[in-house]
Amino acid sequence: MANIRAARVDEEMTVTLTASTGAKILVWREKDMFAALRAGASEEAQICLGIDLFEVIAELAGLDLDDADASEEATRLAEGARQRLSSLPSQQRRM
Repeated sequence: MANIRAARVDEEMTVTLTASTGAKILVWREKDMFAALRAGASEEAQICLGIDLFEVIAELAGLDLDDADASEEATRLAEGARQRLSSLPSQQRRM
């Protein structure tokens, strides 16, 4: 079961997604784009348009987009994150 949780830190909103694979993905806005990063990862965040967020989430969570259920899960997670973050002013993540 996928899970979506939002947290506000220093006026910055980050959504934490938990995929059925157990992967936790952090999503936030950077200007008019979205950024996503696997929780605890040392690499840089992937920046994308909202329409491409499901692909980034699928990659970070290890979901196979060729599988209908996994593709639906990635789409649902991305839509939930976009809805929570789109109503907020754009932000820049502070590392």
